[in-house]
Amino acid sequence: MNSPIAQNSSIHIGDSHWSAELEPSGVIKRLGFRSDEDWIDIRYRKGEYTGFRWYLEMNGQKQMAEMVLEHQGVDSALFKGSIGAVNFKLQYHSSEGDFSVTASAANTGRLPFQPQALGLITGMDTYMERFPDWNHTLFPTLLRCEPTHFWGYCMRPDGVILGLASSQPMASWQLQYNVGYMEGDLAWGGHRVETFILDCLHAGPLPERHPQHLFQLLPGEEKQWSIRFRLVEQMDEVLPALASVCPAPFIEVDRTTLALGESARLIIHSGEPVSAFIWYPDGQRLTVQPEAIGKNKYEWVVQGGAEYGHIQISVENRLGKRSEAIISVRPPWSWFMNKAREAAFHFPPRATSHCESWYGLYTLYLAEQFEPNPEMLSRTEQCLDAIYPLMFDMERNEPLLVKHRIQNVSTMVGILVDRYETTGNEAALEKASALADWLIDVAQHPDGSFRAGNTHYTSVIYPAKSIMELILAEQSLAKRHAIWKTRFEKHAASVRLAMDELVRADGDIDTEGELTYEDGMISCSALQLGLFALMQPTEEQGEPYAKAALKLLTGHNSLTNLLIADGRQRGATRRFWESQYDVAIQPNMLNSPHGWTSWRIYATWYAYLLTEDVTYLLQTMNAVGSTAQMVDMQSGQLHWAFVPDPYIRARQISKPMQAVHEAAQQGHHHTMKHPSQEFVIGEQYIDMISDWHEKSLQDNDVHEHFKCLAEVALDKAYVAKDGSGGLVTWNCTAHERDGIIYVQLTEPRIRLVHMNAGAGEVCFRFDDQTVQSQFDDTCWITQEGRIIRHLYALSDDLNVAYGFPESNIQG
Repeated sequence: MNSPIAQNSSIHIGDSHWSAELEPSGVIKRLGFRSDEDWIDIRYRKGEYTGFRWYLEMNGQKQMAEMVLEHQGVDSALFKGSIGAVNFKLQYHSSEGDFSVTASAANTGRLPFQPQALGLITGMDTYMERFPDWNHTLFPTLLRCEPTHFWGYCMRPDGVILGLASSQPMASWQLQYNVGYMEGDLAWGGHRVETFILDCLHAGPLPERHPQHLFQLLPGEEKQWSIRFRLVEQMDEVLPALASVCPAPFIEVDRTTLALGESARLIIHSGEPVSAFIWYPDGQRLTVQPEAIGKNKYEWVVQGGAEYGHIQISVENRLGKRSEAIISVRPPWSWFMNKAREAAFHFPPRATSHCESWYGLYTLYLAEQFEPNPEMLSRTEQCLDAIYPLMFDMERNEPLLVKHRIQNVSTMVGILVDRYETTGNEAALEKASALADWLIDVAQHPDGSFRAGNTHYTSVIYPAKSIMELILAEQSLAKRHAIWKTRFEKHAASVRLAMDELVRADGDIDTEGELTYEDGMISCSALQLGLFALMQPTEEQGEPYAKAALKLLTGHNSLTNLLIADGRQRGATRRFWESQYDVAIQPNMLNSPHGWTSWRIYATWYAYLLTEDVTYLLQTMNAVGSTAQMVDMQSGQLHWAFVPDPYIRARQISKPMQAVHEAAQQGHHHTMKHPSQEFVIGEQYIDMISDWHEKSLQDNDVHEHFKCLAEVALDKAYVAKDGSGGLVTWNCTAHERDGIIYVQLTEPRIRLVHMNAGAGEVCFRFDDQTVQSQFDDTCWITQEGRIIRHLYALSDDLNVAYGFPESNIQG
């Protein structure tokens, strides 16, 4: 924005930090914030979703308050209106340089006013529709009701962050999800968010953390809410910035999931002294006084305790403002993997038109690699042998149905690779190779992209990563057999073409369904480019792919829960249209984490291996901790996803739909076409459904978490030095003495230790064997003390083949 608001509108207000153009009705037409010498334009909606506006939902109807200008100043404008006996005010003004919205509601009637919801449609444009516009569109990354106040932030893929906070509590919030398409009179949820609403009052039930008293206005009662907005330069400045405008404690947590005996460091940003209250899963309660470590900053280290579950934390300042946090204390990773394996039989893979219905096969084969169980392996083999012929031609090695869903083919490639690596059955790898050939021959376009018709599909469930997994499995055979060398070279060349096209596209790509700045489209692009960079023979050759991956990953921060102090949600991506397909629940709601959150985990892990930046590893392991908790830590039950929305009145199919087991089931089943039941969902886990619903539903996609767990954390420990030179660890403990780093492994299945601590000597024990090794750079160390520099690098004699044809990034 080159200048403040243009001079052709009805109402202009502002100061040196912000400038607004308002319609006579009181809604915002344009809003700008000064950033250094530039102006940042915050887009606002027109039409149905314009704002700010008071809205009321009551007796099954929604109404908007008609507002008129009451007063205007240089930096303020006050509007008034009413609906029935409730009078409203809406004022835009400056508060210590911040743009502020103060709104009030007064009940002038003689009866209590108890709406379903009463709130403010913000009108902010969060509708991410097309490239490159979506790079400059805000997404409501985090909205958070605390018991005594409200805060959150919106973020654009280009890095612009708009923080918001209210010193008064908000009852709830809601996102306005769009309609994707119609099936007759029935709506399917879309992939975009129109805007968001701040609910000042809302009927229950609401999550326990939310204020429970904001459901009514008594006769003669008036309530007021004031929300301040501020541009924030960096994500690590969001919490201190909001703490300076809202007199409440803001909790920053480094680790949100702990193993037994581990600890988390809490930083509390508060202008007032604070006290902290903690409830452990075993019932123990503590009160502590966090130590002041600087201006408006307090520190406290929380010990993980001795029982699995959630540590509940409440921090209160002397003004009575209170914030809450949850830290998860987890069992060993192998426990989650074993429970997920058991669940993969209870919620069995089914032959359908969607690979998400048989994703459990990943968990079944990968779990066998870590904990052999002949009986379970036999059942797994029988399951795959039963459903495979229903979906793929056994002779022609191509899909039998919905051939445009090329992700079905690439996913089966990945499963067959795992089958081969688990059983040693070369026939499984031959099938995987043949399916990859079909994918390349049919779906790869001359520009290198994989496509379904004309739609860009390279980043729909990572087909190139699946082929990369195939390449890594093929390489040993390629050294010994000419036929495998030929296959290897074809697949390697194909992947290079696809990755070169992703680099050239620079984010201008498509996705399945409705186009948007889509969570999976961006994370799958980043993860595939990151893995491909790691597979290059030199850092220089990998640099273009690494650079592209990191750029995409940085933009993807806008769709990720990177600040929330909640071990159930940390690192979760903000996805919101899968419940209608996976578990037959409508309307749209956030599924966060959903199975596809793990796509970002691969991306951040590869980013760590590429950059050695411990921030990426911290993000990775926090997100692994959140996603693994789809297995309930108390009962061992597998959930499908977590829903952070505070209040969704939803319906779910309630009558089992039986499948014909001699055929693959196809399509989706709209909830409203079948017997269903209504209930309220709010900040909770959603259960699996495929144990009793046999037709094509896709809740098995939860197993992406356990595929990811197996690759990233199940058998790996990490030792690194942080910015201050101290040792930080995951899946182990470490201390340095006399120039030697001593590592104690704390997980039962560790095969590799990753050292990112400069140069030195390390000593650790694998089972009963002591390993002592010198290291002079970042590396992996095996159980035998062998050094591995690059986990995904192909053997030297295959690099020439892998480099053909030459990269064409600039072409």
